[in-house]
Parts: sequence; C-alpha cells; structure tokens
Amino acid sequence: NKILLKRSEKFALIIGSQPSKGARSPSLWNRAYKKLGKKSKMYPADIKGKKLAKLIYSLKKNKNFLGCSVTIPHKEKIITYLDSLDSNAKKIGSVNHVINNSGKLKGFNTDYYGSLHSIKKICKRKKFQKILILGCGGAGKACIISALNYFKNSIIYLHNRNKKKIENLLKKNEIYNLVKIVDNYK
Repeated sequence: NKILLKRSEKFALIIGSQPSKGARSPSLWNRAYKKLGKKSKMYPADIKGKKLAKLIYSLKKNKNFLGCSVTIPHKEKIITYLDSLDSNAKKIGSVNHVINNSGKLKGFNTDYYGSLHSIKKICKRKKFQKILILGCGGAGKACIISALNYFKNSIIYLHNRNKKKIENLLKKNEIYNLVKIVDNYK
C-alpha cells in the first residue's frame, strides 16, 4: 500500500504483512488523535520481509515518525533493526510496539504489561503454591515472563503443544530452575 504523508504530519504505523486488509488500530488511534486534538495519523504499512530493514532505516531518519505497532510476521524480525529493547521484550523475544525517541527506536512487548496488569488485578496475593500457564505462543511467552516476575516464590507449570518452544524460551532466559514443564507430548 502507498502512504502519502503531509510534510509536517506526525504519524504512526502498524507494520505487518497485510494490516491494510483489516487492522483496527488505525481507525481506533485516528479517532483518539482527533478527540485529543492531535494532528497525528496512524497508517497501515504492508511490508514484505525483505523490505523491513529498508523501512526501519528510513523511519529512523524521519522526524515526524512517532512509533509503530508491529504484527505478524515481523514481531521477532524487527528486533535486529532496533536500537534498544525493553528488558521484558528481550526476555520474550518479540516486539509489538516501537517508540521513536529522536531517531532511536526502542521496542516493547505490550502483551507483557497487559498480562501483568491482569495478574495483579486478579491475584492480590503474590504467594501462590502452583500456577499453570497453557501455551507458549506470542502472548503466552509474555504471560510466562510476567508470572515469573510477579510470583517469585511460586512453582510455575508450563504446557504447550510444542515442547521445543518452551525449552527454547527457558534456555534463552536461563530459567529452567524456576518452572516445571507439564510433559504429556506423546
């Protein structure tokens, strides 16, 4: 898709393989910008894998670029092109939000903060005996890291259809001793 920007317009993007085909973020954010009186706009940016690096390089140089949401399939690939990562996004290994700070792009994983907020709201006591997390996809990884950060003295059990995904996350973060894998992969 072709995006025509006004010279002085502040803008944000949602980057993915085809966000122009149905992403709701642009309409939601554009309504919010309008209501807040901001002269900013969010656009969907359909980006093929090989063009991601070129896009990120040009966005770093654009003073009007505010940041972006990141969707499939670029959540892991984009990390290579960012200047820094939030510590939790680094542990999770994926980014779904990028902020531009004077040409320096920093990646975040908002699923981490969403799951941590939900945990705090539902579980008033930090001390639990046993916690089970099902799934180790994008949001599942965020839930695992937020639970490990919040429930420091609990036993956390993990189950995923693909045991390798869990093992890779644990190995990357050196957290084998903090969790137990529920193993029935036969």
